[in-house]
Amino acid sequence: MTFTRYELTIPVKLTSELHIGGVDEVPDRDGEGTVIRFNRNGLKEPTIPGRSIRGAVRAACDVARQALVDAKDPTPRNGEAFSKETWISLWGDDTDYTGRSANDRELPSDASLPIRKSALTFHAVSFPADQTMTTRHGVGIDRATGAASDGALYEHEFLPRGSAFDIRITAEGRDDETMGREESKGIPNPASSASVKKLLEFIVDVLKSDTVSLGGRTGSGQGKIRVIEPKLRRISGTTDAGTLTAPADVLDALIGQDKEGTPIPLELGGWALEEPARITIHWWSPTGVFVAEDRKLTQQRQAKARAEGNPDAPEITEPLRDPSAAWEEAQLLIPGTSIRGTLRSRAARIARTVLAARGDLEPLTSHDIHEQIAHEPNLVRYMFGCTDYRGAVTVHDCRSIERGTRVEVTHNAIDRWTGGVVDGGLFTEAVYLGTEWEPITIDIDLRRLLKNIETEKTLEDNHKATDAGEVKEPLQKNHITSDSDEAKNGSGNSKQSKVTDADYAHAAFALLGLALAELSAGTLPLGSRSTRGLGQVVVSSIDIRGSAHEGVRIPRKERFGDQPLEHPGTAASPPPQDRCDAQRRLAGAVLGFLKTIDGAERWSERLDEAPANGGARSKGEENAHE
Repeated sequence: MTFTRYELTIPVKLTSELHIGGVDEVPDRDGEGTVIRFNRNGLKEPTIPGRSIRGAVRAACDVARQALVDAKDPTPRNGEAFSKETWISLWGDDTDYTGRSANDRELPSDASLPIRKSALTFHAVSFPADQTMTTRHGVGIDRATGAASDGALYEHEFLPRGSAFDIRITAEGRDDETMGREESKGIPNPASSASVKKLLEFIVDVLKSDTVSLGGRTGSGQGKIRVIEPKLRRISGTTDAGTLTAPADVLDALIGQDKEGTPIPLELGGWALEEPARITIHWWSPTGVFVAEDRKLTQQRQAKARAEGNPDAPEITEPLRDPSAAWEEAQLLIPGTSIRGTLRSRAARIARTVLAARGDLEPLTSHDIHEQIAHEPNLVRYMFGCTDYRGAVTVHDCRSIERGTRVEVTHNAIDRWTGGVVDGGLFTEAVYLGTEWEPITIDIDLRRLLKNIETEKTLEDNHKATDAGEVKEPLQKNHITSDSDEAKNGSGNSKQSKVTDADYAHAAFALLGLALAELSAGTLPLGSRSTRGLGQVVVSSIDIRGSAHEGVRIPRKERFGDQPLEHPGTAASPPPQDRCDAQRRLAGAVLGFLKTIDGAERWSERLDEAPANGGARSKGEENAHE
């Protein structure tokens, strides 16, 4: 037997904050919330588990491989690392059947168990116990009241943007070894050294495409990484029995002491993930956008000022800043969660308005934010996710390029009984007017969008079967289809299913476009304090990078509107009325673009209330998938 061991080291740098949850106590829903800490090991060191890295890399590689299948590329059918059998040998058998008894799998008692361990090992990454971590607050908005939902205050702990670490992967390839025993029938052979090396190079290609995110909260742009300079080396191996002449030789081969010690050049093939559809929004705010920092930081600065001899120092609430830089130099920050939440809330409002107009809307019966999300209209869930699946939309953090003029705004709370100022109800907030911001960047993963639609169909079918008392269907097989199936149709889905799912995907994108049209019209504020006049948005231009996948097509569009609404710092500001007229024309241009998308004009026909609220999934021809 010939075997070779490899070690792949991929230095990466975080281009956004990273959160990986650990084992924490249940959040206090009645208090100020509980910090959801970063995962830690037994030594209290912040740690990225190997399984977390493996899961993200495996999912990305599966998507990249499936893209080859969908494109009818011959590579997956020509063996080596991309064939179905070799893929299982490399990654292990992670089907739904793994670890289940023959009875649970509803298979014959003499059925084989095709289980194989992965040829790759992903190692955990640990940081010093005193590693600087940042925190962010978040709050869920009650869909009925528009205010903060009771018990929906969250505080997550993040590894800061700019942090660097190494992703380390070790792997073993074995040649000239086959499973010939009868009791091993059906088990894939061990992965060869050549296929292991090819997969490691494939992983580097996929990670260098800048489309892979680690950890959680990826829908808010978290966990983005940039590959710096990967290195591959051979750490051990044996070619024949003659090389293992002494105990030390055997030990060196087993523990990875390679006396040859020469690096192996990476032969990259340019493999990459499909680029998502991207919406880039250039904008500015005439009033300033305010997202408050953590109140603890405000209190700390006040305490410091009073300790330095200023006993009357007020408690000034500052806007959130980029935690990866020193506070004095850090730029202002609008979290992707804030922008994403605003778009989701407005999309849900539009959908519920349409449903109410045609008499299909049931009123909200709960103030629990999680129940409200579960009962949002279907198109909202497809695009933004729910508790059953993650959303297809990623909204990245937006930072200021140049902070504007700092203005302190003081206001107070009025006692409703006396008409006087409430004791201790004096507040001061800092607003930066004329700030120049980065564009708002929104990515839509069309593959994920279609998968969400398929997932919900399965959930609905299971729900109907349970209500009818039907026997549960057997577990589905692994998503990797056979080579023959791939060669036949490329994806394994029927043509009718693709068409129907694409219709729902186009409708979901149209709903997002309606929310963006409101943003373009200047009627959708960002951040907090919007009822006090803050958060007004003027969109100067919108660019769309098109994308297509399995019948879903988002066209490319470089600029909307006929008049750029430039920031006053770079051009003369138009008169207010002219600006309002230009904003309306811009919103109209967005609506006109939506008409170019297949079936978008009929998007409301595919809009349903949540299944639990009695909404019908489809009407007319949309019923074909059932």
